[in-house]
Order: sequence, then C-alpha cells, then structure tokens
Amino acid sequence: MGACALAALIAVWALQGPLSGAGLPVGRAATIAVGMTLQAVPFLLLGVLVAEVIEVYASPALIARIFPTHPGVSILTALLFAFLLPVCDCSAVPIFRSLLRKGVPLSAATTLMLASPAINPLVIASTWYAFGSWGLVGVRVGLSALVALLVGLSMLIVPPWALRDSGGDEGTDGCCCADGCELPDRSAVGVLASTGRSFGRIVPFLLGGVAASTLAQVLWPVSSLLSGLPGAAALALMMAAGFALSLCSSSDAVIARSLASLAPSGALMGFMVFGPMMDVKNVALLASQFRISFVARLFMTVTIVAALVVGGSWWAGLLP
Repeated sequence: MGACALAALIAVWALQGPLSGAGLPVGRAATIAVGMTLQAVPFLLLGVLVAEVIEVYASPALIARIFPTHPGVSILTALLFAFLLPVCDCSAVPIFRSLLRKGVPLSAATTLMLASPAINPLVIASTWYAFGSWGLVGVRVGLSALVALLVGLSMLIVPPWALRDSGGDEGTDGCCCADGCELPDRSAVGVLASTGRSFGRIVPFLLGGVAASTLAQVLWPVSSLLSGLPGAAALALMMAAGFALSLCSSSDAVIARSLASLAPSGALMGFMVFGPMMDVKNVALLASQFRISFVARLFMTVTIVAALVVGGSWWAGLLP
C-alpha cells in the first residue's frame, strides 16, 4: 500500500511543472491522488485475497450448491451475499472474475459485483450517519438492489465467449494446463504469493483510474455546475460525478450530504446508486480482465437502468 501511495506521489511530482504551468492546483491534486490510493488499495487487496481463496479452496461442487444453476435462485442468492459482504467496488471486480472462473452464472456474478458495494453493512451505516434517515437508507438500498437485479437479468443473454479474449481462462478451476494440469498451491504461503502476483498485475489499472479521477475532481467543479439545472440534467450530472469522482462507497454518502442544498433528492440518489456500481476505477479494473465490448455493454446497461430506476422513482414521488 505504501508503494502505491509513493507511486502516486512520484507521478504528481513528475507532472508538477506542466500542471503548475497550466494553472492546476498541484498540492490539491497530490492530496486527492494519495488519499484515494490509500483508500482504494486496501479494499482492492482484500478483494484479490478473497478471490484467490475462492480460486484455491472453493470446489466447483461447493460453488454449485451456493449458486444453483436456476437463474432466479442464483441471482437472489447473490443479492443475499451482497448484503453481507463489506466490500468496496475495487474489491468486487476480482471477486467477480474468480466467481466466473468457478462456474457461477454471469447473471449472479454480475448482480453480486454491482450490489455488494452499494448495499453492504458499511454503506448502510455510512448513509444513515450522513443523512440520519432510515427512510433514505431504505430507498438507497432498495433502488441499488433493483438496478443490480435488472442488470443481472440482462446478462442472461450474454454468451460466455463474450467475456474474454481467451476462452480457456474460464472454468479451469485454477489449473495451468499448457503442459499438463498443475494444481494450485493450497498452503497459506502459496495463496499469499498468488495474491501478490495478481495484485501486481491489476494495480497499475487502479492507479490509472485514480489519476483520471484526480483530474476530474481538480478540473470539474460539480457544485457550481448544479446551479439552476432542471431535474433530468441534475440527475445526469450527479451520475456522471459519481462515475468520475470514484469515491469509495462507504464514504460517498457524506459527499452527497454536502451537496444536498444544491442538488435535488433524485440527483443525489442517482449519485449514490450509480457511483458504487460504475466509476473510473472499476471500469479500468474490468477492462484489464475482460473484453472491452463486454465492459462497454455492462457500462451502458448499468447507466441506462440506473437512470430509469432512479428517475422513475423520483418522478413517481417515491424518494424522501
């Protein structure tokens, strides 16, 4: 984690001259980049570790018992686990990939990946802390679960080969079969070593997402842009802010609360529902693991469904 923060500092230092010359606040950018890195890396590392544990110790038979082949049952099971797993969006991507490799249906794995950062106990507690309203907490959780459920159902029509450039990666149960099947090291040291290798492969994509999000936060004054916007435009702006700012889902409610005097309730809800599911960091992580066409489809589906669900609930007067 310290090495990642150091890398972020070095990157900002190297760009200090060009950024200062362009009139950008380098000190603020450095603070944002390092803070976001320190916030994201532990969750990413936790997600990679959980993914490796699933890869090594969870047999296909166990996974099949937990996630039945029936689409409806497996998706509901995924929603149940999403309520229980205190993971951030960075953690959800490697877990998503590992579940797919173990044969979990794409619809269920997608539902878990999208729902877990948005409806887990940490998010519920932080949302109540920020707003002090159990009604608002319930609406956030309910809308997030509905969006994840609908997107998961849409994945029933995605063929397995659409996920990766190399079709042989899925469902191998951790074996490397180029020269015969090699069983994974099931010792604790072996799992930790594998976690380190996997983490090293994907952390550059996380840092790239951090850099993009830092620029967005420095260059894009969301609060000033909200002034005078109609409802639909405010919803679109706050969803875009949730994507670009890449806040941790356990702290985004505090930021949303700070904008409550500027943004209508529907726009704030769009920020809190969409941001944990799709942001710059997790799109970068997804792009490092799956085909760009699949990532683009997932992004568009989540965006459209979230806009319709939140916007429809807002229009119907269901938001507190």
